[in-house]
Amino acid sequence: MNELSKKNVYIACSMIKSKKIDFSLLDLIKNWAELQKYSTFVPVKMAEGSPVIVFERDMSWLKGSSVIVADVNEPSHGVGMEIMYAYNHDIPVVCLLDEKNKPLSRMVEGSPHILLVSYEEEKDLEKQLGNLKLEEMKVNYCESCYEKTIHIKKVCTKCEKN
Repeated sequence: MNELSKKNVYIACSMIKSKKIDFSLLDLIKNWAELQKYSTFVPVKMAEGSPVIVFERDMSWLKGSSVIVADVNEPSHGVGMEIMYAYNHDIPVVCLLDEKNKPLSRMVEGSPHILLVSYEEEKDLEKQLGNLKLEEMKVNYCESCYEKTIHIKKVCTKCEKN
């Protein structure tokens, strides 16, 4: 598959507390992406491995992903690394944050490659995701705000101009 036709979504979340994770949020994201004909990779649902194996496996998937969706409800060094990888490689990142877990790291929230989706209830999140089409999300240079930002249907998500 060439670089332009890849349709893979990397679903990131904190793995440190993975034994306590409510997988319903990750399942909702996975189903939403798969309904749009994207393949998904959910590292927290993969078999345990050594730190080297996990790093190499996850980096391989990151390299092949066209979008990253990150559950940022728990602080995580790994998710931060994945978001920075996306920033360095012009991959859009959708960060999902339950309102009760605010504030989010200003470093993450301020990234021009981040589309922050805040929600109060899972049904609210479902509705917001239902209006978001992965195929329409691209990182492009914006001639209005002079940054590489996420564009949806060619509209900058930071300054909301074409």
